[in-house]
Amino acid sequence: MIICCGEALIDMIPTTLDSKETAFIPKIGGAILNTSICLGRLGANVGFLGAVSKDLFGEMIFEELNNSKVNTSFCIETSNNTTLAFAKIANGTTTYSFFDENSSNRTICLKDVVLDDSVVDTIYVGGISLMSEPNGTEIENFIAKESSKKIVFYDPNVRPNFIEDRSLFIQRFEKILSQSDIIKISEEDLEWLYPNGSFEEIYKQWLNLGLSIIVLTKGSEGAIIKTKNYEVTSRGEKVEVVDTIGAGDIFNGALLYSLSKHKSFSKKDLINIDKESLEESLKFANKVAAISVGRTGANPPFFNELDF
Repeated sequence: MIICCGEALIDMIPTTLDSKETAFIPKIGGAILNTSICLGRLGANVGFLGAVSKDLFGEMIFEELNNSKVNTSFCIETSNNTTLAFAKIANGTTTYSFFDENSSNRTICLKDVVLDDSVVDTIYVGGISLMSEPNGTEIENFIAKESSKKIVFYDPNVRPNFIEDRSLFIQRFEKILSQSDIIKISEEDLEWLYPNGSFEEIYKQWLNLGLSIIVLTKGSEGAIIKTKNYEVTSRGEKVEVVDTIGAGDIFNGALLYSLSKHKSFSKKDLINIDKESLEESLKFANKVAAISVGRTGANPPFFNELDF
């Protein structure tokens, strides 16, 4: 089983009314939730581990998790209100204003959570849940406890306007990175984390830390995978973009789903995954993400919707 550990929230998506006024439509969201939904819809054995409010938005989140075949037994119910992320979409690019103080995501407590090694083999983490307190420390400590026996897939998914202490975040990033097996990072994230660095230098350092798979996404230009043995690239799909909300999260879900189907998907063997498997998984991830950007909000396809 894959466990997605982190935030669940509501994206407030802008729409223009007939009166020309702007209204906001609530859609389920959050980087970690989006990836769990994607995995569930594709047919993966996946559970969501995070705090979900008992309010009406939390009801929406639970409903979507259940409809998408995501195991909700790991969810932590809370009376705190759901985090809201108001989206601004311009030229296909989305930025957010977060309303998170005293919200559900701030109340996650993981010190008593134990994952059965015979059931759970992979943990997916990242997103805003690692950018604030006390939830950031809770998840950081949880990864440290679980990473020795489980594959860790990490996407920092940097939101600079949400990070209060840059140096503290970078320390956490480097610690989790050193415990990870797979990292997906965007060009924007890389530039923010390493303003004077180059990917060619950085990925080699990461491989030396023990990472097995390093993925760099380049927007419409596609993505590149680096391992100790191979380099694999895939161009982005040419589609009409409605918005890019959750595109990276859905890419991650599709990539993880495809990788998990290969025989070398284990903490011990992942470093030796073959080139064909990498190419197949990267192509699959790009195609699934391309479907999502043609829709409003983070809305990954179910497996029976795929025509490839």
